Amino acid sequence: MAIRIGDIGDGAGRGAVDQQWVLGRYYAGEAVPCPVGCGGVAEVVRTGSREGGGGELWVECGSCAQRARYAVPEATDEERREVWRALEAGEDPLCGRHATPPALQRRGHRLVCPACGVRYRD
Repeated sequence: MAIRIGDIGDGAGRGAVDQQWVLGRYYAGEAVPCPVGCGGVAEVVRTGSREGGGGELWVECGSCAQRARYAVPEATDEERREVWRALEAGEDPLCGRHATPPALQRRGHRLVCPACGVRYRD
């Protein structure tokens, strides 16, 4: 039986608390569990940005091949200020959400985290 690809918390059997737990594990660099609970480990197969500035992570389980999409919240005002401080100091701005922070990438005028898709500057 096939399971519909969709948002966690929108019919896949898990709620927002589980999504935050999964994002916390991802930010910490830990293994992400299977989105449908088969016991396998999922890996991120796609990262994108959403309309409001948040990101999205598409994960796929290495055991059962089921996929799910996790919505990543947009940057807070404090996170944006940290990016501006780094830019003004002539440093490479980093995404402070990750245990090993990746440098933000320029996409046109925007600054985007390549690991979680969050936009820090439009």
